[in-house]
Amino acid sequence: MKRFIRLITFLSLSFCFVQISSCNRDQAEQQADENTVEYSKENIATVRLPAEPDKINPLITTSVYSRIVYEPIFLYLLQFDPQSLEIAPQLAKSRPQIEELTDGPFAGGVSYTFEILDEAVWDDGTPILAKDFEFTLKVLFNPLVNAAPVRAYLEFIRDIEIDADNPKKFTVYTNQKYIVGEAAIGNIPIYPTYVYDKEGLMSDYALSDLTDPDKSAELSEDENIKAFADIFNSAEYGREKGNVVGSGAYSFESWESGQRIVLKKKKNWWGDKLDNPLLAAYPDQITYKIIPDQTTTVAAIKAQEIDVTAQIDAKDFTDMKDDEMVNKYFNLYSPTALQYYYIGMNTKDRTGKLSDKRVRRALAHLVDVDQLINDLFYGLAERTVGPIHPSKSYYNKDLKPIEYNVEKAQSLLAAAGWEDSDGNGILDKEIDGEQVDLKISYITTSTSKFGRSLAEILTANFKKAGVELDVELLEFRQLIERLRSRDYEMNSGGWGQDPVPADLKQIWHTESDRPDGSNRVGFGNAESDALIDQIRVTLNEDERVDMYMRIQEVVYEEQPYIFLFSPRERIAIHKRFNTTVTSLRPGYIINDFQLK
Repeated sequence: MKRFIRLITFLSLSFCFVQISSCNRDQAEQQADENTVEYSKENIATVRLPAEPDKINPLITTSVYSRIVYEPIFLYLLQFDPQSLEIAPQLAKSRPQIEELTDGPFAGGVSYTFEILDEAVWDDGTPILAKDFEFTLKVLFNPLVNAAPVRAYLEFIRDIEIDADNPKKFTVYTNQKYIVGEAAIGNIPIYPTYVYDKEGLMSDYALSDLTDPDKSAELSEDENIKAFADIFNSAEYGREKGNVVGSGAYSFESWESGQRIVLKKKKNWWGDKLDNPLLAAYPDQITYKIIPDQTTTVAAIKAQEIDVTAQIDAKDFTDMKDDEMVNKYFNLYSPTALQYYYIGMNTKDRTGKLSDKRVRRALAHLVDVDQLINDLFYGLAERTVGPIHPSKSYYNKDLKPIEYNVEKAQSLLAAAGWEDSDGNGILDKEIDGEQVDLKISYITTSTSKFGRSLAEILTANFKKAGVELDVELLEFRQLIERLRSRDYEMNSGGWGQDPVPADLKQIWHTESDRPDGSNRVGFGNAESDALIDQIRVTLNEDERVDMYMRIQEVVYEEQPYIFLFSPRERIAIHKRFNTTVTSLRPGYIINDFQLK
């Protein structure tokens, strides 16, 4: 594909060279046309959200839509540069000093020493200190705070030591090596103690006790631990002005459910004094409009009611390229997205229909992924076979995409004991003494054209093999609740990834197979858990590659997901802003929208 793109570029350049006067004239006319267009000078960036966030509290949400809103509010010690994708200082003065520990209580682990910027202050003017980061870690490791998905990445942390002579300097100690230790610690959003713990409920607990599994279990019965968790987990600290506070450039102003969320740039934002693009904050206000419907989104673009949106339906995005009105006011982008789409199968569903991997593989043979890419995504995607992004060097290319093959699916279902014994066109089988039809409940979001079209195609294809699909379209928050409670049999979704070595624990380890974990399909066995655990502590890249290859094989063999593809993002940005796009989610950095 890269060679193809280069060839197209070469041919385009060659044509322009031959027709140079025509090309220059066309470009001049286009530039002149743009110069005559009147753009709004209001320095408010209006962002379309495809779904409403559940809360604005980074440690206790896994919603990508929440992340889009909270990132301008909260800062991290380190952040990913949107262009190089390398980790870089944001709230810290520099990347940490890293030292392997050979003796003492954390021998075999690593220490990470950070120092917070001198200029960094909270909204009340007080400096951001190491004790605020310590407080954030205490929150994270409070056993009753709903932060299990985040804790899965940080359970190697054991203690923190604040420099006696410098309240902005601290060292985090871990008890083991971790492939993304620097990025994991550096990418924790810092909370102000004075806002989130007004009563000092967490002040008397040592971080070392909270990170110790045995002591943490005992503390789960502690009244102050319970009281703090109740407050932190509450809607009050995820939706109300004055209780959603971070160290970033923007303050949370308001949230009208189903309508909009408004952030405003802080007065005298201290980051403006520093020459750090990761602290840039150009818009005076960011307004998030919640527009789930794709047709309404297209209308909002054409009416210039929004300035930016990603996740445009592929068909709409393709049509926009030829729309004169859209092209007059918007630039369209399709950067590579670090994510993949999948169909998940609950291997522990209550009926037991999906507990047999032969059934799961049969269903995979009933999904024509190439058709989905071509007909529903208009070629704006790359097929994938596992949980590692195809751009990674350790993506297992030896695993062949599962072909669309109805006969193969029928053969596997028959081998698993499914047959149409009553002639009603639906396969059936006796399970626990009861005759059960192979009817599968399938939940997906009601707001996505792709999701609805996918459900229609799956329904038709499954029927060819005697499988009935019972489709239920849900609002995003309803969908998440059903997934958390494991009240489903099949669903469609997507996972985003960061540009660091993949840590598979959050989604694929059996420890994450819990209501607040992300292993929502019940995957895992002793081998897969051991591989995931070993990958996390193996710093040698060559050794790690072998384990990555094997865990992909295990997932492939067990078939808990039907892996679909890695999409290209579809983004529209109003021409009144100067900005760049990125492979990082959601494909743009809203703080960086600079009014022309």
